[in-house]
Amino acid sequence: MERKRFLAVVMTVMMVISMIPSMVFAAAPSGELGGKLKIKGLAAVGVVLSADYAKVTPEEVTDEDFTFSWSRQTGEKELTQVGTEKTYTITQDDLGCRLVLDLTPVDGSGLTGTLTAKTLEVAATEEEAKAVEQEAEDAQQTETADGTENAQLEETADGTEDAQLEETADNAEGSQDSENQDVDRTEDVQQNAGNEQEDESQNTKGQPEETTEGTDDSQMKIYTEDQLQVDENGNVQTDGSEKDGQAAGEDDKDKKTYEATVTVEDSEDQICDFGTVKSDLEDVEAQYVQITNTGNESLNFQEISPEHFMAQDIIEPLSAGESVSVWIQPREGLEPGEYDDMITYRTEEGIEVSFEAKIAVEGEDDSSDDEDLKPSDEPSAEPTETPDDSEAPSAGDNADASLEAQSLDVNTGSLNFSDIEENYTQANETLSVTVTNTGDGTVTLKIPKSDYFEVMNEDGSEAVSGIQIAKGDSLMFMVQPKTGLTKGDYSDTLIFESEEDSEVAAQVTAEVSVKEAEQEQITAVQADPESFSYDDLKEGYDTPEATTITLTNTGNTTVSLMQPYAEYFDIGELSASVLEPGDSAAFTAVPVTGLKVGNYLDSIQIAQTSSEGQEDVLTTIKASATVSEVKKIYKLSVTPEELNFGKAKEGYSEAPEAQKVTVTNEGNTNVTLNAPSGKNFKIGKLSATELAPGESCTFKIRPKEGLKAGSYTESVVIDNEQQISAEVKVQFTVKATRKAKIADPADNKITGISSDGYTTQSKITFTAVGAGMDNESPGKGDVRYVPYNWKVINTNSWSSAPYTAAFGITKAGTYTLTVTFDRQKYNGSEWKNTGEQDTKQVNFSITQAQTVTATPTPQPNGASAKTAVKTGDTTNITPFVIILAIAAGCIVGVVVYKRRKK
Repeated sequence: MERKRFLAVVMTVMMVISMIPSMVFAAAPSGELGGKLKIKGLAAVGVVLSADYAKVTPEEVTDEDFTFSWSRQTGEKELTQVGTEKTYTITQDDLGCRLVLDLTPVDGSGLTGTLTAKTLEVAATEEEAKAVEQEAEDAQQTETADGTENAQLEETADGTEDAQLEETADNAEGSQDSENQDVDRTEDVQQNAGNEQEDESQNTKGQPEETTEGTDDSQMKIYTEDQLQVDENGNVQTDGSEKDGQAAGEDDKDKKTYEATVTVEDSEDQICDFGTVKSDLEDVEAQYVQITNTGNESLNFQEISPEHFMAQDIIEPLSAGESVSVWIQPREGLEPGEYDDMITYRTEEGIEVSFEAKIAVEGEDDSSDDEDLKPSDEPSAEPTETPDDSEAPSAGDNADASLEAQSLDVNTGSLNFSDIEENYTQANETLSVTVTNTGDGTVTLKIPKSDYFEVMNEDGSEAVSGIQIAKGDSLMFMVQPKTGLTKGDYSDTLIFESEEDSEVAAQVTAEVSVKEAEQEQITAVQADPESFSYDDLKEGYDTPEATTITLTNTGNTTVSLMQPYAEYFDIGELSASVLEPGDSAAFTAVPVTGLKVGNYLDSIQIAQTSSEGQEDVLTTIKASATVSEVKKIYKLSVTPEELNFGKAKEGYSEAPEAQKVTVTNEGNTNVTLNAPSGKNFKIGKLSATELAPGESCTFKIRPKEGLKAGSYTESVVIDNEQQISAEVKVQFTVKATRKAKIADPADNKITGISSDGYTTQSKITFTAVGAGMDNESPGKGDVRYVPYNWKVINTNSWSSAPYTAAFGITKAGTYTLTVTFDRQKYNGSEWKNTGEQDTKQVNFSITQAQTVTATPTPQPNGASAKTAVKTGDTTNITPFVIILAIAAGCIVGVVVYKRRKK
């Protein structure tokens, strides 16, 4: 009994173990990352973003499997890291940029590779972000279903057809997307084996024939590095040709438009018509205008200030689709008349919207017994109704009747002022004129304007137009000549008129004469300068430069000058002896030659002969001179002070041409020169050895022949017996002969090609390095090699550095990359091709990328087998099958044992 119980327990345990789901023992996700990573959350300021693993393989990866890096993309490739947490909250600084999420597996996770995802451009609000996302989805729907699959054919300019490269230039995400699409297509094949053959035939449809080299050109397309582009979905684009249609649509959607319209309330003609009103505008009600932004960008309006109307400014920006209502009102103080303004609102973006504003302002009648006034004594823009329309004239009729009844009169017809003497500072006489309203109504007086007379109020203040004179009233005005009138007779008609009717006027004539002022006879002559001196004369001096004295008649009478004279100065002749008022004359003065050491003073008198024959002195000029003893001065100078003979190569056959040096005696004493000498320079003979003050001599200098490489600098000294000297610095450089740098073609090489080979999904990047390309300071005769072109299947050329290229090949096989290098020689100013070339080759292999292919198993009666549903569990179930078999064997053994025992 105990044995049976023990066996039952053992069998039960074995069966329970075999029935435990394999997922309990499943290991953490492992393997190479694939699929497509997405970012969860709208690209709008304030939104929290996180990673979305729905389409990432292997399945069931979580945040705990990765380290995070959030970056802001500020250019095409410039990234700035902004966060390392699992989530990232978008800030204002991210507005207009894209955010990039990079995931790297944590150490020991068993995962390999990286995942990258990118948002659309960050918008200010979630609504804007949704609109941008919708536009992107619409644009993406226009792409072909196989736009990201392997190798679409394009025809190149030379007629060869190349397959489009399916790798991206700078982002592995595109490759992962392509990989996932291949897996999806494989799973479709597994579900329907019959469709696999059809899909393959569609994929190969339109492929070009093999080239004469035995390689299928359609399996690859060569692109240079700068031609590879990747869109936001990771798809490879080249030169924008694949997305021309999409880009055009996006450009139309993204085009900024600035438009606006204006609507005047209750007006089909867009006119703010305030009608006809009296001069009091305080009670005129404002009218309103509606301005609408009909573009897709905000508008910023400028301040506005119409001439006759007040208009409300639009201070805040007007967003797209929004409207704003602004008021318009006539300005207070408008004089009677009709006003018609075109009011224009302008924006900083150059948009204008305009409408018309009109008003007619009538003059106000001050008569208190006017029966047409309303009980409030306010004039009305419309006529007051009376029982008898024939006895109630309109407002226009009242105005005409008032104008016809106006009349003005003055108390005098002329104002005759006393004569004024020229150069007066203020008129000494003021006359009055009284203007009387002799009409039946109030008159608004217009003050006359005159070039010669001033019209003032009775209190002396300036009279201005707009003064109203009631019926029968009078106003006194004061009139006086203006200041500054020159000699002559002046007459002007002063017209006092009504502002309501210019024909209603009264005039008065004003006259004044300005006489020449009697002048006092003044005799005066001004000398310039009034004094001069010569203080630096040395004994034995040469005649110095003469001083010019100018005499000006500053009086108001004519003067006749006498020729001046002096004891110690030579006086030149007067340029003129008779001077009218304001005229000038000149003469010169210079110390006489041969004055000895001492001080000399002269008074040069400027005089005229009076009518009585006497001599009248008009002015006196002070002149002085100081003569001092001469001190012996020894001074030499050389020209030039420095000589540079330039450079010559070592072993030069001829020395540089000799250069001349001039020596000058700048002292005041004779000097005797000694012959100069040099160490590395040849010195010629002096042209003269005795130099008087101011005299010069010359000699020549040149470098010696056969100087070795080096820099030679010397000071050549010219001295004399008086122990004074001068020197000239000389310089000459001998350069060592330079050997040309000849690059070895054996140093030409190709780098970047892996010896491990590539797959049909690999991006192959290489660099061509020419020998001697690092020669940054070339000399004449130097030789280098520059990469010219490269070839795998077809030939591609470089025009400039960097000499790097990338390509992909989608057909397995062994290939040879050949690079051709041009030999160039430096001619002293630039590198020139010599016509010679060198080639380098490197072999590499392409293997077919691994894909999952299902082989259907034949079923009885021709039935098709169905593929088991994938659970994502990769645990090996073989041990559990073995345990289940052992348990079943134990059960069978117990049964057999019982039967035998019975």
